[in-house]
Amino acid sequence: MHHPSRPLAVALAVAAVGALLTACAASPPPAAPTVQTFEVPDSAVAATVTTPDTWDRAGQDAPLVVRSTTPSGDPGFTANVVVTTSDPGTATLEDRTAEAAEALQTSADVTLDPTQPGPVTVAGLPAYRLGATRTVDDVPVTQVETVVEVATPAGSAFVYVTETYATGDAEGAAQARAVTDSLVVTPAG
Repeated sequence: MHHPSRPLAVALAVAAVGALLTACAASPPPAAPTVQTFEVPDSAVAATVTTPDTWDRAGQDAPLVVRSTTPSGDPGFTANVVVTTSDPGTATLEDRTAEAAEALQTSADVTLDPTQPGPVTVAGLPAYRLGATRTVDDVPVTQVETVVEVATPAGSAFVYVTETYATGDAEGAAQARAVTDSLVVTPAG
């Protein structure tokens, strides 16, 4: 028994699949995420960080504050990174780290985070990383402070990079660390 409609159906199916494959092949690949670079204004050292395109800069000139545009949790907490610098002087990395640890403990609910690595290298420079957890508007928040020492002819200057994100926000934490790791520092002048 002969089925004249079967070859037509097969031909239509082949044509449809061919058109679909051609359309898929003609589609451009997804665009790679873009990045933005921000500079700390008017500082003793030139410091820049690079962010994902889904981050923006907060309105103020100084300190440099960059943040995710996607809050995490309910109520939403937005991952952010703050970059500040200090003028050159006689302070050591140990001195500045002790000051940073004291500053992290400004409220009663702060718990220092023993998982932070301590001495690290950031931007090819000696640094120290410490962190703490606390609650902000009923959201558990992690704050990681990285203190970077920059040798200048007038003594050591310091760059402070503070990552803050909802403790359960793995994506915000990874993005904030990537911003910190993008730090480029050179003495001004």
